[in-house]
Amino acid sequence: MNNLKAIYILLVFCLFSCKKSTELKTEKATLNKTEIDTSKRYQRINIPYYENGELVGENEAYVSKKKDTFWNTWLFYKKGVIDSSKSKFFDFNITGNKKDSILKGKISIYSPADSIPKSKISSREITLVFLQKENDSIIVKEIKSEKSTFEFDYKNFENYGFEGFVMDLRFIKIDSNSEKLLLNRNYFALDTKLSTNNVYVELLE
Repeated sequence: MNNLKAIYILLVFCLFSCKKSTELKTEKATLNKTEIDTSKRYQRINIPYYENGELVGENEAYVSKKKDTFWNTWLFYKKGVIDSSKSKFFDFNITGNKKDSILKGKISIYSPADSIPKSKISSREITLVFLQKENDSIIVKEIKSEKSTFEFDYKNFENYGFEGFVMDLRFIKIDSNSEKLLLNRNYFALDTKLSTNNVYVELLE
């Protein structure tokens, strides 16, 4: 009986481990990452800022082989909590199993413009653009939304990587001039890999 119990526990452990290994995760950028693919055009790095030992800021950047830098996100902290009145960032992930033909993507966008009252927003358009594999071809996929958080379907591209960008445009009413609108723009490059050839980074620089 003890032998059967031990075998059962071992099988459950193996099944759980195998299932967990197929889940897709976005690699978090870090300044101290040692495994760098130098064949790629850009490296994503994360740069934290401290004052008296306390984390007060954090930026994500794309650094090219020529050492050109594109600053992608800006995070400011107050007592360990993100200060949304100053920060511009996003949450992004692709979930599913490698055997799945369709994966699920989800993105949430945050910026200081979130504090603008809805009554002041004339219109808003969020556009997600990414490379998508269709049969033996690579196409450009475009999805539009008016919500800060939305989900989308995604097919595998280059070993379950993701390369794209998201653009958030808000047209804000001006009290002193009803015929004109103020445009608030936010752009973010999107990747699941730390080393990337994301063609959209150069367009956003």
